[in-house]
Amino acid sequence: MTSDKKNTLDALKEIGLSGQIYGQGEQLVICLHGWLDNSDSFKPMLEFIDEDKNFTWIAIDLPGHGHSQWRSHDAHYYFIDYVYDLKFLLEKLRCQKVMLVGHSMGAMICNLFAACYPGNVLAMALIDGIGVVTTKPSESKQQLINAFRQRSKAQQQSNTKLFSNFEEVVAARLKVSDLEYENAALLMRRNVEILPEGVKLRTDPRLKQHSGFRFSAAQALACLENIEVPTLFLKASNGYPLIELQLKVFEKCFTQFEVVLINGGHHCHMENASETLQSISFHFDAYNET
Repeated sequence: MTSDKKNTLDALKEIGLSGQIYGQGEQLVICLHGWLDNSDSFKPMLEFIDEDKNFTWIAIDLPGHGHSQWRSHDAHYYFIDYVYDLKFLLEKLRCQKVMLVGHSMGAMICNLFAACYPGNVLAMALIDGIGVVTTKPSESKQQLINAFRQRSKAQQQSNTKLFSNFEEVVAARLKVSDLEYENAALLMRRNVEILPEGVKLRTDPRLKQHSGFRFSAAQALACLENIEVPTLFLKASNGYPLIELQLKVFEKCFTQFEVVLINGGHHCHMENASETLQSISFHFDAYNET
């Protein structure tokens, strides 16, 4: 990776990404958050790190999220493009082998990257997310129609919706998640811009549009089969039912796979940050080559 914290942040900025860095070890760990979250998703966990000598942890704001740039006006947010973003990031940081931590959608990005580029991943930890979201072949056409309908609708609407105050933003997030207030507020502080006339979301509105394409279950399993990267799956005790179903489908794709239960909801790594970090660090210590 690049020589120091400032150079690394500058390298991220050159490719339109923002991030936060913890620790100062030789082995790089990349942390990828979930949909509509940002790098502060990992802040409660990584704040327990006190001058880590083994790892340098970089929590990224994915494109369209947090402080990172939006994709160009003629682009959209296909899941597979996030996998390329990760590949491009490692090339930019000149990092040959990395460890990966992903939550929810970030976990899905991590396991697909590891399937495609196993030689670049020493180990990974998936937090309440696994596999990829799929669509039945019989529903592919409707998926495409829905995506195009939303694109057309978005072009006719203004992207300048303002909230009257920050509390209104947090309340809106609480309605659509199982987050506790403190964690919802933490995430949304990085996802908003405070203006004289109100509070504006930093997240790209296009993130909420239907994707025009998804893998079928058969395609997803073919892409993810025989992942040899040592993988720790951190399962939330009170997570979403979809994750339980995904686990049953995709756990057979991994040749080295361990499951650890973490108390809490879908954002269990924020609710039980110390326990989560301890589990991940123990897993990574076993495969650290530095």
